[in-house]
Amino acid sequence: MRLSFRVTLLLLVCLLPAIGVCLSVISRMQDTQETAVSGLLLRQAELANANLDGIVQASQQLGAAVAQLPDLRDSPAACQNRLATIGRTLSAYRFLAVVDASGAIRCTSSAAVAAEGPRPEWLTGLSATPGGSVGRYAQLKQVEGAGFLPLTSALPERELLVMGLDLRWLSRHFADARALSAAPASNTGLIITDRDGTILARAPEGEQWAGQRLPFNVQPANGDRKANVTTIGGPDGSRLIVAAVPRSTPPVGLTAVATLPTVDLNAGSSQVIWDGLLLVGAVVAAVLLLAILYTSRLLDRPLAGLSDVLGRWSAGDLDARADTTRLPASFRDLGAALNAVVIRLTRDQVEQRRRADRAAAELGDRSRDLSLANNRLQVEIAERDKSEAALHHGQKLQAIGQLSGGIAHDFNNLLATILGSLELMERRVSAGTSDPTNTDRLRTLIERAIGAVQRGAQLTSGLLAFSRREPMPARPTDLNALIADLATLATSTLGRRIRLTTELTPSLWPAMVDPSQIEAAILNLCLNARDAMPDGGMLTIRTGNVVIDPSSSAPDLSAGDYVSVTVADTGIGMSAAVQRRAFDPFFTTKGDAGSGLGLSQVQSAARQAGGTVQLRSVEGEGTTITLLLPRGTDQAAPAKPAARAVETDALACLVLVVDDDHAVRQVAVEMLHDLGYQVVEAPGGAEALTLMTELRPDIILVDYAMPGMNGLQLTRALRDRGVTLPIAMVTGYAELDDSQAGKSPLDGLLRKPFTIQELQALLSTLRARGERNTNVVRLNLAR
Repeated sequence: MRLSFRVTLLLLVCLLPAIGVCLSVISRMQDTQETAVSGLLLRQAELANANLDGIVQASQQLGAAVAQLPDLRDSPAACQNRLATIGRTLSAYRFLAVVDASGAIRCTSSAAVAAEGPRPEWLTGLSATPGGSVGRYAQLKQVEGAGFLPLTSALPERELLVMGLDLRWLSRHFADARALSAAPASNTGLIITDRDGTILARAPEGEQWAGQRLPFNVQPANGDRKANVTTIGGPDGSRLIVAAVPRSTPPVGLTAVATLPTVDLNAGSSQVIWDGLLLVGAVVAAVLLLAILYTSRLLDRPLAGLSDVLGRWSAGDLDARADTTRLPASFRDLGAALNAVVIRLTRDQVEQRRRADRAAAELGDRSRDLSLANNRLQVEIAERDKSEAALHHGQKLQAIGQLSGGIAHDFNNLLATILGSLELMERRVSAGTSDPTNTDRLRTLIERAIGAVQRGAQLTSGLLAFSRREPMPARPTDLNALIADLATLATSTLGRRIRLTTELTPSLWPAMVDPSQIEAAILNLCLNARDAMPDGGMLTIRTGNVVIDPSSSAPDLSAGDYVSVTVADTGIGMSAAVQRRAFDPFFTTKGDAGSGLGLSQVQSAARQAGGTVQLRSVEGEGTTITLLLPRGTDQAAPAKPAARAVETDALACLVLVVDDDHAVRQVAVEMLHDLGYQVVEAPGGAEALTLMTELRPDIILVDYAMPGMNGLQLTRALRDRGVTLPIAMVTGYAELDDSQAGKSPLDGLLRKPFTIQELQALLSTLRARGERNTNVVRLNLAR
């Protein structure tokens, strides 16, 4: 069998799978095209449905805007004029009408609607639901071809705004949207129907279809449960691809259906198949023809001559040579190469023997070098391990150094608490008075110093827990003691117009909570109560023991023992609507002054602890909020005695103290009170900025290290707002020195721990500087 025939047959066999693949690809292309067209058709229906939802939502927004107009509640003539004015600016609506609570049209923008009487048939089924409703196809009797779709929006006093959507505008709208979208074919149809299957609009040719029923053969595709794409038969025997959005998809009451005749799809697919088959046939024929010509003329004869030479070489005749002059150009290099191979064969055999001897010698040398290299590698590995160990040790030292800075700052805060408490104790002892109140204050200062020492132990315990990456669990907490400590802070924050009293149950159970979260929740409630009493009032915090039994009405609590914390004010109270949304995140009645997260965070803290929040409010009388927290299983520390009521006097100078550490801040507040200053306090930069919008202190003392916004950032923010009063930094950090304070917008620096004399000297300097600034301002104003 000649080589050319074998090559041709081989090529044909190789091409058969390729031909089959091509045919399969063409078939799959047709299926893929049909699937893609179905997807595009469904997308057309979904986009149309989304467009419909946007139109309905726009009508609801229009209704909300119209509801704010006072003219609607005036005379029918004023109402009609207002609706006519609005209707002239809205081409999408044929008319606007207001329906009263009895279901009769009170006023309308169209005389044709008024001519149909107070209760036309198309009002049947329309309801004043909060989200509005979509009616059915309707037509004005006085105007030919005046088809419309009634859309409703609720108005105050159970009235209803009816907007007649113009179906001619709707058809033009979807025709424009269809022209701008990527339609799968030019004959794609888009149909909009109401809940009864009546056609409202169609693109193209929309106006002549309005009011007709959806064709029977399309209705099975218009399902209620899910989006559907199917192929159905038409009345004339043609096939249609129909894509429909389910009726349950918003807007409820309207449906979008997209259609495409399969003849448009098959025409393009058939042309693609025939073109593909012709191309495959032409390629196969060309490949076979070239294979026959090439193998017969350029392969058979040259390969036969080379095969003869190779046979002689295999028989041992190494003197035979291929005649390269008789070979085609494409085989001459091959013949020359084969001749060169024979010439070099003997020489290579000799060379190979010589190389084998040299390789054996080199192998011994390489083995010795490899052994030495292996030894060096072991040494380098050992050195690398030492380097890695040193690096890890350095990283540990760096971590310890970073932690030590924070630990030093916390301990400086503790020392400031202890030192300030002891100095205040010394001043009160030196006074030599036998006033029982002075004895109580001494006991409070002693407890505060002891508490600072205990906080130092808690700090080391927390550090160990942090190193083990263990979470800090809730623990049994004496809420009486927590509220007693919180009363001083709350009294300073609430101001002189609000009187704070505490009613603490002596035998209060311990609560299983995170103290910091509950303290923040109670403070949040106190601040809300302050805002609810702009003219002053009474704020009461009381505690108690509560037993929830299975028969009680507490749906969000399981039966058991709970500790209650009640915060009651005599403020303006809340309406029923506000009470329903009081705990919603971001809901606020304070406008831009509130974040809307206060009560939401209080509820979150109570629920995380396993409790709940109860709200009771009466407008004009006040609000009472109760936290029910689970009882702790272990015995908590004994409750501290309730703090006595704080009496406030008019002070000459007001000082704002900003420090995130409660104990340090309280010591500074006590020192300032002893020095005769009026004090207001803030636990952070954000709270300080908020307070600055409500009052104007004479001096500001800020801590440097605070979460969120440090002292320097707070100072710069105040200066950017135009605050020129003296500001001093109180810090325990060593990184902030006097030179850096001089370059910053600060007027003084006080390091923790500090004595009361140092504080008094700083305040004297700041007051003198503040008086100079005031005189300069007055001089500038006089000029």
